Amino acid sequence: MHVEPYSRLVSLPIHAENIFHFPEGLPAFEHLKEFVFVHKPDLSPFVFMHALEPADLSFVCVDPFLINAAYRPSISEADVGFLRIKSPSEILLLSIVTVAKDVRQTTANLQGPIAINIQACMGKQIICENQHYPIRYKIWDALEAVSRQNAPESIGAAKAEVAIAS
Repeated sequence: MHVEPYSRLVSLPIHAENIFHFPEGLPAFEHLKEFVFVHKPDLSPFVFMHALEPADLSFVCVDPFLINAAYRPSISEADVGFLRIKSPSEILLLSIVTVAKDVRQTTANLQGPIAINIQACMGKQIICENQHYPIRYKIWDALEAVSRQNAPESIGAAKAEVAIAS
């Protein structure tokens, strides 16, 4: 048997309907416009936001409502228009995670979440204007609490609320 370097990587087909377009890219990565999201159950609750080009670049993300039950971001009218959002049910929010050597120091950006219009397959990193959420929110304790309770309604998605400008 011959094992190539990076043999742990798996090539999966990407369908056009699973590609999310970010017209402005991401801050510091403005040249990256197209991403796919990959969820690996064994790494839950994390989701990977993979760039199509270069294929070796990805961001670790997490549902911000899962790690902070009090999270109530407001999306500006300009961002609502940009993303063509008609109702809060079209929005998926994810926070980019910075993984630290000491996992207990791993943080998520709650001030600048990724907002995704699921219907239009487009996204943008937004800023929660006039709100003061941490850019480096430590997530370890929140994830431990979710794991201990092992109940979806205990923290997160059941309480998820996003305010959009009308």
